[in-house]
Amino acid sequence: MEAAIHELEQRRWQAMIDADLQVLDELLHQDLRYTHSTAAVDSKESYLTAIELGTFDYRAVDNSEVEIRIFDNVALVNGTAEITVVAREREFLLRSRYTCVWLDTIEGWKFLAWQNTPIAD
Repeated sequence: MEAAIHELEQRRWQAMIDADLQVLDELLHQDLRYTHSTAAVDSKESYLTAIELGTFDYRAVDNSEVEIRIFDNVALVNGTAEITVVAREREFLLRSRYTCVWLDTIEGWKFLAWQNTPIAD
């Protein structure tokens, strides 16, 4: 099951970089809570809108130290990410530790929550 979650994570990251709203809509849970490193929180709708409008323009992602744990119908993913993103008309590299949650639903695994904390330089 860890391999399936790993594949879903790769699809999600690539869809973010490609701004592929169709794939993201398929992967994201209707009750998504996406907590940014700034403590701002997006719902599924607001997150997809932000990507569509270019508010968040993801350029590259490099993950490391990824750990996937499965508990019944919940998958917890912890890791470290270096995310190159353009936000507020400025490109920057966000280094962070993150936790995300996938929920196994009747429609398959859905991305339910994201929380990341910046790593100080």
